[in-house]
Amino acid sequence: MIAHHIPGRIRLKYKIGIMSQLMQFNLQNVDDVIAQVPAFLSYKINESTGSIVIEYDASLVRSELVNDLFDGTDEQAEQAYFALAQYLNDEGIKT
Repeated sequence: MIAHHIPGRIRLKYKIGIMSQLMQFNLQNVDDVIAQVPAFLSYKINESTGSIVIEYDASLVRSELVNDLFDGTDEQAEQAYFALAQYLNDEGIKT
């Protein structure tokens, strides 16, 4: 669920139970994937507040797409994902 969003920065709230699932992932792998997508700059998990902050380049990604990725229906998220990929490819940005 989106807790706060300004262009370039989004804070997502999560349920505490998801943290155990997130910790099963190798965070280096997450870092490597994020590094390959120039629109996403960084992320930070804050266990004490139950949130994840993602910073992104607002000049490359419309905030509406980010909203749809994280707070829309499954169909909106899928459309936003493909729209983002298409835009980055059209701009010559390798994903």
